[in-house]
Amino acid sequence: MKTQTMQSFGMNKELQKKEARELFNNLETPLLKYGQGIQVLLKELDLNQVIAKVNEEERMTIEAPQGVIIRSIQELNQEELETYTSLISATENKFLALHFAILDDWKIIIIPRDMTVKGPIIITSHISKKAKAESIIVIAEVNAKAEIIERSSSTEEAYYKSQTVQIFAKENAHIMFSSIQELSPETYNFVIKRGKVEANANITWLDATLGSKYTHLRVQTHLTSLHANTENYSLYFNQGKQIFDLNTESLHKTRQTNSNMLCKGVITENARTIYQGRILIEKDSKNCKAKQKSENLLIDEHARCDAVPILEVENDEVQCSHGATIGKLNEENIFYFTARGIEENIAKQMIIAGFLEPIINKFPTEEIQEHIRKNITERITK
Repeated sequence: MKTQTMQSFGMNKELQKKEARELFNNLETPLLKYGQGIQVLLKELDLNQVIAKVNEEERMTIEAPQGVIIRSIQELNQEELETYTSLISATENKFLALHFAILDDWKIIIIPRDMTVKGPIIITSHISKKAKAESIIVIAEVNAKAEIIERSSSTEEAYYKSQTVQIFAKENAHIMFSSIQELSPETYNFVIKRGKVEANANITWLDATLGSKYTHLRVQTHLTSLHANTENYSLYFNQGKQIFDLNTESLHKTRQTNSNMLCKGVITENARTIYQGRILIEKDSKNCKAKQKSENLLIDEHARCDAVPILEVENDEVQCSHGATIGKLNEENIFYFTARGIEENIAKQMIIAGFLEPIINKFPTEEIQEHIRKNITERITK
Protein backbone atom coordinates (compact mmCIF):
# COMPACT_ATOMS: atom_id res chain seq x y z
CA MET A 1 0.00 0.00 0.00
CA LYS A 2 2.82 2.37 0.86
CA THR A 3 4.63 2.02 -2.47
CA GLN A 4 1.38 2.23 -4.40
CA THR A 5 0.43 5.46 -2.65
CA MET A 6 3.79 7.06 -3.26
CA GLN A 7 3.87 6.02 -6.91
CA SER A 8 0.43 7.49 -7.35
CA PHE A 9 1.72 10.87 -6.26
CA GLY A 10 4.28 10.95 -9.02
CA MET A 11 1.74 9.80 -11.61
CA ASN A 12 -1.44 11.43 -10.34
CA LYS A 13 -1.38 13.87 -7.44
CA GLU A 14 -5.14 13.95 -7.00
CA LEU A 15 -5.38 10.15 -6.88
CA GLN A 16 -2.73 10.05 -4.16
CA LYS A 17 -4.61 12.62 -2.12
CA LYS A 18 -7.87 10.73 -2.54
CA GLU A 19 -6.30 7.47 -1.29
CA ALA A 20 -4.78 9.25 1.70
CA ARG A 21 -8.10 10.96 2.45
CA GLU A 22 -9.82 7.56 2.54
CA LEU A 23 -7.16 6.31 4.96
CA PHE A 24 -7.65 9.39 7.12
CA ASN A 25 -11.39 8.78 7.29
CA ASN A 26 -10.94 5.11 8.25
CA LEU A 27 -8.09 5.33 10.78
CA GLU A 28 -8.54 6.08 14.47
CA THR A 29 -6.72 9.01 16.04
CA PRO A 30 -3.61 7.59 17.79
CA LEU A 31 -3.60 7.47 21.57
CA LEU A 32 -0.68 9.63 22.63
CA LYS A 33 -0.01 7.45 25.66
CA TYR A 34 3.49 6.47 26.73
CA GLY A 35 3.05 4.52 29.95
CA GLN A 36 1.13 4.75 33.17
CA GLY A 37 0.06 8.32 33.77
CA ILE A 38 1.90 9.68 30.72
CA GLN A 39 -0.54 10.84 28.06
CA VAL A 40 -1.23 13.87 25.87
CA LEU A 41 -4.84 14.93 25.35
CA LEU A 42 -5.41 17.29 22.43
CA LYS A 43 -9.01 18.18 23.14
CA GLU A 44 -8.95 21.39 21.09
CA LEU A 45 -7.40 19.88 17.96
CA ASP A 46 -9.94 19.16 15.21
CA LEU A 47 -8.24 17.19 12.43
CA ASN A 48 -11.29 17.43 10.21
CA GLN A 49 -10.93 21.22 10.31
CA VAL A 50 -7.42 20.92 8.92
CA ILE A 51 -8.59 19.60 5.55
CA ALA A 52 -10.99 22.52 5.23
CA LYS A 53 -8.20 25.01 6.02
CA VAL A 54 -5.47 23.85 3.63
CA ASN A 55 -3.18 26.62 2.40
CA GLU A 56 -1.68 25.68 -0.98
CA GLU A 57 -0.29 29.11 -1.78
CA GLU A 58 2.83 29.24 0.39
CA ARG A 59 5.88 27.16 -0.45
CA MET A 60 9.18 26.33 1.17
CA THR A 61 12.14 28.15 -0.35
CA ILE A 62 15.64 26.74 -0.76
CA GLU A 63 18.94 28.60 -1.07
CA ALA A 64 21.56 26.11 -2.25
CA PRO A 65 25.20 26.54 -3.24
CA GLN A 66 26.23 25.73 -6.79
CA GLY A 67 26.19 22.04 -7.67
CA VAL A 68 23.32 21.03 -5.39
CA ILE A 69 20.38 19.62 -7.37
CA ILE A 70 16.80 20.57 -6.48
CA ARG A 71 14.05 18.45 -8.04
CA SER A 72 10.29 18.05 -7.84
CA ILE A 73 8.48 14.82 -6.99
CA GLN A 74 7.14 14.65 -10.54
CA GLU A 75 10.70 14.34 -11.87
CA LEU A 76 11.32 11.03 -10.08
CA ASN A 77 10.87 7.84 -12.06
CA GLN A 78 9.08 4.81 -10.65
CA GLU A 79 12.23 3.20 -9.21
CA GLU A 80 13.29 6.45 -7.55
CA LEU A 81 9.81 6.92 -6.09
CA GLU A 82 9.90 3.45 -4.55
CA THR A 83 13.36 4.05 -3.09
CA TYR A 84 13.20 7.62 -1.86
CA THR A 85 9.70 7.66 -0.39
CA SER A 86 10.13 4.33 1.40
CA LEU A 87 10.76 5.50 4.97
CA ILE A 88 7.37 7.11 5.66
CA SER A 89 3.90 5.90 4.68
CA ALA A 90 0.39 7.33 4.81
CA THR A 91 -0.77 3.95 6.13
CA GLU A 92 1.04 4.31 9.48
CA ASN A 93 -1.47 6.45 11.36
CA LYS A 94 -4.15 9.10 11.03
CA PHE A 95 -1.69 11.99 11.31
CA LEU A 96 0.35 10.75 8.35
CA ALA A 97 -2.77 9.94 6.35
CA LEU A 98 -3.82 13.55 6.87
CA HIS A 99 -0.35 14.73 5.88
CA PHE A 100 -0.48 13.00 2.50
CA ALA A 101 -4.12 13.97 1.99
CA ILE A 102 -3.24 17.67 2.04
CA LEU A 103 0.41 17.53 0.88
CA ASP A 104 1.20 19.93 -1.95
CA ASP A 105 4.78 21.04 -1.27
CA TRP A 106 7.64 18.61 -1.95
CA LYS A 107 11.33 19.53 -2.05
CA ILE A 108 13.96 17.01 -3.16
CA ILE A 109 17.62 17.87 -2.52
CA ILE A 110 20.35 15.81 -4.17
CA ILE A 111 24.02 16.10 -3.18
CA PRO A 112 26.00 14.59 -6.08
CA ARG A 113 28.67 11.95 -5.66
CA ASP A 114 31.99 13.15 -4.18
CA MET A 115 30.67 16.67 -3.64
CA THR A 116 31.45 18.65 -0.49
CA VAL A 117 28.97 21.51 -0.42
CA LYS A 118 30.58 24.84 0.43
CA GLY A 119 28.24 26.62 2.78
CA PRO A 120 24.89 25.53 4.19
CA ILE A 121 21.75 24.73 2.23
CA ILE A 122 18.98 26.92 3.68
CA ILE A 123 15.33 25.81 3.74
CA THR A 124 12.79 28.41 4.87
CA SER A 125 9.21 27.54 5.74
CA HIS A 126 6.64 30.14 6.80
CA ILE A 127 2.90 29.73 7.23
CA SER A 128 0.76 32.84 7.46
CA LYS A 129 -2.67 31.21 7.61
CA LYS A 130 -4.68 28.02 7.77
CA ALA A 131 -2.94 24.62 7.49
CA LYS A 132 -0.04 23.28 5.46
CA ALA A 133 1.83 20.03 4.76
CA GLU A 134 5.33 19.79 3.34
CA SER A 135 7.84 17.03 2.62
CA ILE A 136 11.61 17.14 2.24
CA ILE A 137 13.73 14.37 0.72
CA VAL A 138 17.53 14.53 0.91
CA ILE A 139 19.63 12.16 -1.19
CA ALA A 140 23.34 12.21 -0.36
CA GLU A 141 25.23 10.22 -2.96
CA VAL A 142 28.48 8.32 -2.25
CA ASN A 143 31.11 10.52 -0.53
CA ALA A 144 28.79 13.55 -0.49
CA LYS A 145 28.92 16.04 2.38
CA ALA A 146 26.50 18.85 3.22
CA GLU A 147 24.98 20.94 5.99
CA ILE A 148 21.27 21.76 5.76
CA ILE A 149 19.53 24.36 7.91
CA GLU A 150 15.73 24.38 8.04
CA ARG A 151 13.87 27.26 9.69
CA SER A 152 10.15 27.23 10.44
CA SER A 153 7.89 30.08 11.51
CA SER A 154 4.20 30.97 11.40
CA THR A 155 1.68 33.65 12.27
CA GLU A 156 -1.09 33.35 14.85
CA GLU A 157 -3.53 32.58 12.02
CA ALA A 158 -1.65 29.37 11.15
CA TYR A 159 -3.57 26.48 12.71
CA TYR A 160 -1.69 23.32 11.68
CA LYS A 161 1.64 22.36 10.15
CA SER A 162 2.71 18.88 9.10
CA GLN A 163 6.18 18.01 7.84
CA THR A 164 8.07 14.87 6.83
CA VAL A 165 11.81 14.61 6.22
CA GLN A 166 13.53 11.59 4.67
CA ILE A 167 17.33 11.46 4.38
CA PHE A 168 19.25 8.80 2.48
CA ALA A 169 22.98 8.85 3.26
CA LYS A 170 24.83 6.55 0.90
CA GLU A 171 28.29 5.07 1.49
CA ASN A 172 30.65 7.53 3.20
CA ALA A 173 28.16 10.40 2.92
CA HIS A 174 27.85 12.94 5.76
CA ILE A 175 24.74 15.03 6.29
CA MET A 176 23.96 17.49 9.08
CA PHE A 177 20.29 18.48 9.18
CA SER A 178 19.52 21.33 11.58
CA SER A 179 16.01 22.55 12.37
CA ILE A 180 15.08 25.73 14.20
CA GLN A 181 11.35 25.69 14.94
CA GLU A 182 9.81 29.02 15.96
CA LEU A 183 6.14 28.58 15.15
CA SER A 184 3.40 30.69 16.69
CA PRO A 185 2.02 29.49 20.06
CA GLU A 186 -1.28 29.02 18.21
CA THR A 187 0.06 26.44 15.72
CA TYR A 188 -0.12 22.65 16.04
CA ASN A 189 3.05 21.06 14.67
CA PHE A 190 3.53 17.45 13.52
CA VAL A 191 7.00 16.42 12.29
CA ILE A 192 8.30 13.00 11.24
CA LYS A 193 12.00 12.69 10.33
CA ARG A 194 13.62 9.47 9.23
CA GLY A 195 17.05 8.60 7.92
CA LYS A 196 18.74 5.62 6.33
CA VAL A 197 22.50 5.41 6.82
CA GLU A 198 24.73 3.15 4.74
CA ALA A 199 28.34 2.01 5.27
CA ASN A 200 30.72 4.56 6.84
CA ALA A 201 28.08 7.28 6.44
CA ASN A 202 26.69 9.65 9.04
CA ILE A 203 23.52 11.64 9.67
CA THR A 204 23.59 14.29 12.38
CA TRP A 205 20.22 15.66 13.46
CA LEU A 206 20.01 18.96 15.33
CA ASP A 207 16.68 20.28 16.62
CA ALA A 208 15.84 23.49 18.43
CA THR A 209 12.18 23.24 19.43
CA LEU A 210 11.02 26.63 20.64
CA GLY A 211 7.62 27.47 19.20
CA SER A 212 4.14 26.00 18.55
CA LYS A 213 1.13 25.24 20.71
CA TYR A 214 1.86 21.52 20.50
CA THR A 215 4.80 19.81 18.81
CA HIS A 216 4.78 16.12 17.92
CA LEU A 217 8.37 15.41 16.82
CA ARG A 218 9.64 11.96 15.83
CA VAL A 219 13.23 11.43 14.66
CA GLN A 220 14.20 7.89 13.68
CA THR A 221 17.45 6.69 12.10
CA HIS A 222 18.07 3.29 10.50
CA LEU A 223 21.71 2.16 10.65
CA THR A 224 21.78 -0.42 7.89
CA SER A 225 25.43 -1.10 7.04
CA LEU A 226 28.83 -1.60 8.67
CA HIS A 227 30.14 1.51 10.48
CA ALA A 228 26.99 3.53 9.88
CA ASN A 229 26.72 6.34 12.41
CA THR A 230 24.13 8.81 13.67
CA GLU A 231 24.12 11.65 16.17
CA ASN A 232 21.01 13.37 17.48
CA TYR A 233 21.28 16.58 19.49
CA SER A 234 18.16 18.45 20.51
CA LEU A 235 17.22 21.34 22.75
CA TYR A 236 13.87 22.75 23.71
CA PHE A 237 12.49 25.62 25.76
CA ASN A 238 8.76 25.65 26.37
CA GLN A 239 6.68 28.15 28.27
CA GLY A 240 3.08 29.20 28.85
CA LYS A 241 0.91 26.18 28.07
CA GLN A 242 3.11 24.73 25.32
CA ILE A 243 3.27 20.94 25.03
CA PHE A 244 6.28 19.26 23.42
CA ASP A 245 5.99 15.54 22.62
CA LEU A 246 9.48 14.51 21.51
CA ASN A 247 10.84 11.12 20.46
CA THR A 248 14.23 10.08 19.08
CA GLU A 249 15.15 6.57 17.97
CA SER A 250 18.32 4.86 16.74
CA LEU A 251 17.76 1.47 15.12
CA HIS A 252 20.91 -0.63 14.82
CA LYS A 253 20.16 -3.03 11.97
CA THR A 254 23.63 -4.49 11.63
CA ARG A 255 26.93 -4.89 13.49
CA GLN A 256 29.52 -2.21 14.29
CA THR A 257 27.15 0.72 14.06
CA ASN A 258 27.17 3.74 16.37
CA SER A 259 24.64 6.22 17.73
CA ASN A 260 24.59 9.07 20.21
CA MET A 261 21.50 10.97 21.43
CA LEU A 262 21.47 13.96 23.77
CA CYS A 263 18.47 16.13 24.58
CA LYS A 264 18.55 19.14 26.92
CA GLY A 265 15.48 21.20 27.71
CA VAL A 266 13.93 23.83 29.94
CA ILE A 267 10.28 23.83 31.03
CA THR A 268 8.69 26.94 32.52
CA GLU A 269 5.29 28.20 33.70
CA ASN A 270 2.51 25.67 32.91
CA ALA A 271 4.33 24.01 30.02
CA ARG A 272 4.85 20.29 29.61
CA THR A 273 7.37 18.06 27.84
CA ILE A 274 7.39 14.34 27.16
CA TYR A 275 10.71 13.00 25.90
CA GLN A 276 11.34 9.44 24.77
CA GLY A 277 14.75 8.23 23.66
CA ARG A 278 14.90 4.72 22.25
CA ILE A 279 17.84 2.54 21.23
CA LEU A 280 17.16 -0.74 19.43
CA ILE A 281 20.01 -3.16 18.76
CA GLU A 282 18.96 -6.24 16.85
CA LYS A 283 20.08 -9.81 17.51
CA ASP A 284 22.88 -9.98 14.94
CA SER A 285 24.00 -6.37 15.46
CA LYS A 286 27.10 -7.10 17.53
CA ASN A 287 29.86 -4.70 18.59
CA CYS A 288 27.58 -1.67 18.41
CA LYS A 289 28.00 1.46 20.51
CA ALA A 290 24.99 3.51 21.56
CA LYS A 291 24.36 6.35 24.03
CA GLN A 292 21.14 8.09 24.98
CA LYS A 293 20.71 10.83 27.57
CA SER A 294 18.17 13.52 28.36
CA GLU A 295 18.60 16.35 30.84
CA ASN A 296 15.53 18.39 31.74
CA LEU A 297 15.29 21.50 33.88
CA LEU A 298 12.04 22.56 35.60
CA ILE A 299 11.90 26.28 36.36
CA ASP A 300 8.40 26.79 37.76
CA GLU A 301 6.19 24.90 40.19
CA HIS A 302 3.59 23.84 37.63
CA ALA A 303 6.03 22.92 34.85
CA ARG A 304 6.01 19.21 34.06
CA CYS A 305 8.37 16.79 32.34
CA ASP A 306 8.14 13.05 31.69
CA ALA A 307 11.33 11.40 30.44
CA VAL A 308 11.15 7.83 29.14
CA PRO A 309 14.50 6.25 28.16
CA ILE A 310 14.09 2.94 26.32
CA LEU A 311 16.88 0.43 25.67
CA GLU A 312 16.14 -2.72 23.66
CA VAL A 313 19.22 -4.89 23.18
CA GLU A 314 18.93 -8.36 21.69
CA ASN A 315 22.58 -9.44 22.15
CA ASP A 316 25.28 -9.00 24.79
CA GLU A 317 28.22 -7.88 22.64
CA VAL A 318 27.47 -4.15 22.71
CA GLN A 319 28.37 -0.98 24.60
CA CYS A 320 25.22 0.92 25.59
CA SER A 321 24.17 3.54 28.08
CA HIS A 322 20.96 5.46 28.63
CA GLY A 323 19.44 7.73 31.21
CA ALA A 324 17.32 10.73 32.04
CA THR A 325 17.47 13.45 34.66
CA ILE A 326 14.77 15.91 35.71
CA GLY A 327 15.81 18.63 38.10
CA LYS A 328 15.39 22.20 39.27
CA LEU A 329 17.75 25.14 39.43
CA ASN A 330 20.57 24.40 41.83
CA GLU A 331 20.30 26.74 44.82
CA GLU A 332 24.01 26.38 45.54
CA ASN A 333 24.85 27.61 42.05
CA ILE A 334 22.51 30.57 42.46
CA PHE A 335 24.11 31.38 45.83
CA TYR A 336 27.57 31.19 44.22
CA PHE A 337 26.64 33.96 41.78
CA THR A 338 24.71 36.15 44.24
CA ALA A 339 27.58 35.98 46.72
CA ARG A 340 29.69 37.62 44.03
CA GLY A 341 27.32 40.51 43.53
CA ILE A 342 25.23 39.13 40.68
CA GLU A 343 21.48 39.63 41.00
CA GLU A 344 19.44 36.47 41.49
CA ASN A 345 17.45 36.87 38.25
CA ILE A 346 20.64 37.39 36.27
CA ALA A 347 22.18 34.36 37.97
CA LYS A 348 19.23 32.19 36.94
CA GLN A 349 19.49 33.44 33.36
CA MET A 350 23.19 32.59 33.26
CA ILE A 351 22.60 29.08 34.63
CA ILE A 352 19.82 28.33 32.14
CA ALA A 353 21.83 29.68 29.21
CA GLY A 354 24.86 27.65 30.26
CA PHE A 355 22.72 24.53 30.61
CA LEU A 356 21.65 24.70 26.93
CA GLU A 357 24.96 25.93 25.52
CA PRO A 358 26.46 22.45 24.80
CA ILE A 359 23.68 21.84 22.27
CA ILE A 360 23.65 25.37 20.84
CA ASN A 361 27.37 25.07 20.10
CA LYS A 362 26.73 22.12 17.81
CA PHE A 363 24.64 24.12 15.33
CA PRO A 364 26.64 24.75 12.16
CA THR A 365 26.95 28.57 11.90
CA GLU A 366 27.62 31.37 14.37
CA GLU A 367 24.62 33.25 12.98
CA ILE A 368 22.26 30.39 13.84
CA GLN A 369 23.86 29.90 17.24
CA GLU A 370 23.41 33.57 18.09
CA HIS A 371 19.83 33.51 16.85
CA ILE A 372 18.99 30.60 19.17
CA ARG A 373 20.74 32.28 22.11
CA LYS A 374 18.75 35.48 21.50
CA ASN A 375 15.47 33.56 21.35
CA ILE A 376 16.23 31.76 24.60
CA THR A 377 17.35 34.95 26.34
CA GLU A 378 14.07 36.62 25.41
CA ARG A 379 12.18 33.68 26.88
CA ILE A 380 14.21 33.67 30.09
CA THR A 381 13.71 37.39 30.65
CA LYS A 382 10.03 37.40 29.75
